[in-house]
Amino acid sequence: MDLHGARRARRLDLYRNRLNQRQQDTRANLVTLYEGGTLFTPDGTKQGRSLLKALQLLQRAGTRLEELSGEGLLPAPSVSERIDALYDEVDGLFTRCDRLTGRGTASVARLPRG
Repeated sequence: MDLHGARRARRLDLYRNRLNQRQQDTRANLVTLYEGGTLFTPDGTKQGRSLLKALQLLQRAGTRLEELSGEGLLPAPSVSERIDALYDEVDGLFTRCDRLTGRGTASVARLPRG
């Protein structure tokens, strides 16, 4: 049994789940702004722009996770430093997204390297 490979797969799954949850929450917030008519107020417009920027950051995080899985155009990295750098980048994107959406930094769970 490949324990290292299983840990890598589990870590990738956890990050994908976090990405999906953030995308759903951000889209739901945007829909709420639109449906409530708040989007068309000055404060709502500002909040809407922040939510759209957060979605862009989440798309970038998704691209990095594709790179880690090998599902993108590039093969999956095999050097642990590159893998850790990509996860660090995704963590940073999650943090920036959380700030834009008002989610708070306590929700960002940084996983141990493994």
